[in-house]
Amino acid sequence: MDTALATLLTSLTVDAALAGRLSPDDCAQVLLDAGMPVPLVLEDAVYDSDPPTGLLLLLPALRARGIDRLRLALLHPTFPSAVPRVEKSARRTLARATAVAVTESSGVSDAVLVLDGEANLRVLACARVPYAPLDVRSVPEAARTLRETVMEGLALVEALGDGVPAEMRNLQWRDWQADMSAAAPRAELTGLLTRPEQAPLLHAALDIHHAMSPVLAPATVGPAEFGDMLARLHRAAAAVVTAVSRDNGIG
Repeated sequence: MDTALATLLTSLTVDAALAGRLSPDDCAQVLLDAGMPVPLVLEDAVYDSDPPTGLLLLLPALRARGIDRLRLALLHPTFPSAVPRVEKSARRTLARATAVAVTESSGVSDAVLVLDGEANLRVLACARVPYAPLDVRSVPEAARTLRETVMEGLALVEALGDGVPAEMRNLQWRDWQADMSAAAPRAELTGLLTRPEQAPLLHAALDIHHAMSPVLAPATVGPAEFGDMLARLHRAAAAVVTAVSRDNGIG
C-alpha cells in the first residue's frame, strides 16, 4: 500500500468529517472505493480511543479535543522536518514512515498520526507548536518545476540507457508526465479536494515520492547528472505536495 497516498486520503476524509461534509460511513466508503482498507487504530497516546479501534471511533475524540484539521507532512532524510518533536520511544515508528498526518487545533499541533503498509494507525504524542510553512511556492510554480524535472529525467533515461540503474530506469516517467497534464481528475481525490482540478498533479507528485522514498541519498546515484536530477525531482515532488496541500487546507 502506498502509505503517502493512504495518509493523504485518511487526512482528507477525517477533515471532511470534522467539518461536517462527510458522515463517518461516507468516510469509510471513500477509502474502500479507493481500494484502501479503513485504518485500524492500534496505538493511541493522546486521545484515549481504547485501541484497537476503528478510525471512525477516533473522530469523536478528535472533536472533543477541538481538532479542526489534519495536516499532511512528507518524510525523507533529505527533507527538512515539518513534524513536531515526538517522544524518544516513538521515533522508530516515525522513522519508518514516508508521510504522516499532524492533528492541529487552531494551527497548533496536537498529535502525529502514522499509518503503516497494513493500514494500522498509531497516534503519537508530540510537542504542541504552531505550524509555519517551510515552502511558500505557488501551485503553478511548483508544478512547472516538477514537470520540467520529469521531462529532464525522461530525457536522461533515454540518453544514458543502461548507464542508469535499472530500478531508476524503469520508473513511471511517462505516466508521471501524462498525469500532470491529465484532463480527468483522479477519482479517489476529486471529491475530497476543494480544488479538484489539482488531483492529477497531486497524484503524480505523491507517486514520485512513493517511488523515491527508498532512495535515501538520491544525489549519490550514478551517473552524477542523473543523481543530481533525482535529488531535484524528489524535492520538486515534495514542493508540489506542499503547495497543493496548502491550497486545499491540509498543509
